[in-house]
Amino acid sequence: MAPKKPQPLDRLLVSLRVKKPDAGLTREQAMAAWPVRNPALEWTTNDEDCVVVRLPRRKDLVGGLLSFLFSVPESKPVVLDEVGSFVWQLCDGENTVSDVVDRLALEYKLNRREAELSLTKFLQMLGKRGMVAFAVPREVAEAAGLSGQEIIASSEEAPDESGDTAEADGEKQEG
Repeated sequence: MAPKKPQPLDRLLVSLRVKKPDAGLTREQAMAAWPVRNPALEWTTNDEDCVVVRLPRRKDLVGGLLSFLFSVPESKPVVLDEVGSFVWQLCDGENTVSDVVDRLALEYKLNRREAELSLTKFLQMLGKRGMVAFAVPREVAEAAGLSGQEIIASSEEAPDESGDTAEADGEKQEG
């Protein structure tokens, strides 16, 4: 059964932070999503093989005002630890969240549940910071009430749920 679409009153209550938003995707759908690094971010690896992501300064009114009042650099480096760097490398749009959990559990000798809990928290944090997004098939996004979200891929091919490949601009959306 597909989740119901949010009503205008529900959207207002969520925007006012009176009500928590409904979970858009089921656990299975979220585990089948492809985490994708933000292509607008520059990143490198340092001497310790840790990923360094450069987050640009805010370009809105607040960012402009703060940069005018204070000496704010154009970007801020965020250094990921060994595990975070391992996960970052796997957020390439080719691996599902489930694939990353499996690889994380194998690499660091964790049970699957530990790896899943740690990974989902980490990916949520990266998502809130705009460092990664999640691609899901269009029909999953529509069923979850997420249709109309910005499409994050345009010309690459990605596997759909059946294992076939389809054009990303028609099948994968941010979730």
